[in-house]
Amino acid sequence: MSDGPTSRLGRFAASGGNLMTRPAADKAAFCLLDAIGLAALATDEPTTVATRSVMAELPAAVAPASRVWNDGARVAAADAVLANAVATHAQFHDDSDNASWTHPGSFVIPVAVTGAELIDAALPQVLTAIAIGYGAVEWLGARERVARALIERGIRTSPTLGTVAAAAAGAAILGLDEGQATSAIGIASSITGGVLEPVGAGSDEWRLQNGHAARGGLLAAQLAQKGVKGAPAGLEGPKGLLRSLAGLQSEPPEWASPPRLDAICDTCAKPWATLGDNMSAVIAASVLRKDIADVGAIRRVEVKIWRHYAEYPGTAYTGPFERVAQAIASMTFSTAAMLVYGELEYDKPQHHRQDPDILRLVPLIEIVPDDDGGPYDATVTVELADGRRLSRDASDAPRTLLFHDRSTSAALIARRMDAAGRPAGLGLRLAEAAFDAADGKRQLPLRSFLDLVTTQN
Repeated sequence: MSDGPTSRLGRFAASGGNLMTRPAADKAAFCLLDAIGLAALATDEPTTVATRSVMAELPAAVAPASRVWNDGARVAAADAVLANAVATHAQFHDDSDNASWTHPGSFVIPVAVTGAELIDAALPQVLTAIAIGYGAVEWLGARERVARALIERGIRTSPTLGTVAAAAAGAAILGLDEGQATSAIGIASSITGGVLEPVGAGSDEWRLQNGHAARGGLLAAQLAQKGVKGAPAGLEGPKGLLRSLAGLQSEPPEWASPPRLDAICDTCAKPWATLGDNMSAVIAASVLRKDIADVGAIRRVEVKIWRHYAEYPGTAYTGPFERVAQAIASMTFSTAAMLVYGELEYDKPQHHRQDPDILRLVPLIEIVPDDDGGPYDATVTVELADGRRLSRDASDAPRTLLFHDRSTSAALIARRMDAAGRPAGLGLRLAEAAFDAADGKRQLPLRSFLDLVTTQN
């Protein structure tokens, strides 16, 4: 077997997480809880509902079956992965990996969970597969080299790199050997892709893109396990993903080394329902909002933010906000909504697109691209009617807003499950189970964990 990038990623996926660390296990637990909570919040989101409606439930006697997290329906594995991935991604609230410009929570975690359900694996194995999937996508992004190259060609990174990372997670949870895992990576590299047009257009199918990536990754792993051979140089070959989709003619130096399990620790949560590129601006606005007694006194707003975010498709849109996705993507809408309400959950782009207080601020906001900052940098400055200027940076916010600890993670899943109408205390029970798995205290079967997840009032 060759030692190129495709086989290198296959070897990592088949490693079984031999170098799994406590920080990586903790982070995998946080990411799992984040995804489940977000999926619950999106139960009634129209694309989530439409996706679920086209799936046939399996009779009770049919096994194996996989569950849809939001209603416990027993469906085919591919359908469960699709439904759960769409729900996780539906509010653009899922986590972000900056090296790959992707949202791995929506395409890695549904595969790891459904794969574990198929084989009756324990929750600690799921956490390992999650860390492998996150490590794979961070490595694929190659410190943004591959990610940016894709974006410049109008290709969206999550559904493109995501299929391959999902295949790595699938290979890990299903226990593929190195040869099978390499085939899974090759297969995924050959069936992947998604364009950026929906994000800029404000249409709905971007929610399906990550679901399609997750489903494709699981399929690649399942077929490889059955002996289907994937292209041995699917990533780096002359007609492989790197050259054909990213347009790069030489392998990035990052691909010369194996992926890292601890790379999952570099992934940040998204505390608000907005495009990831808007997050630092919204965070700065959230800190600044506490200093403003009267939002009606704002006369001008300046948002200084990393140029790559300021120029991402959809972020510069200033209205009219006819569609939910237009508001989610818009940096001016998201910043204005945060300044008006002090928070930015999905109800703002969903129900407040014609809010007069938000719309008053939108034309007052100037986006200033910053060539010196980075993905976590933004400064929001407001000029008030009395001539005062107030300014705050995203760095003024607590670190746990983006990088959870156990307390933050538990409180968040509890709040989200309560908001979704689930039984009282369910979120904290889920957190306890996930943290016990990270600590190695018990080998809770994933199916038992899903019994909790799918509990209804």
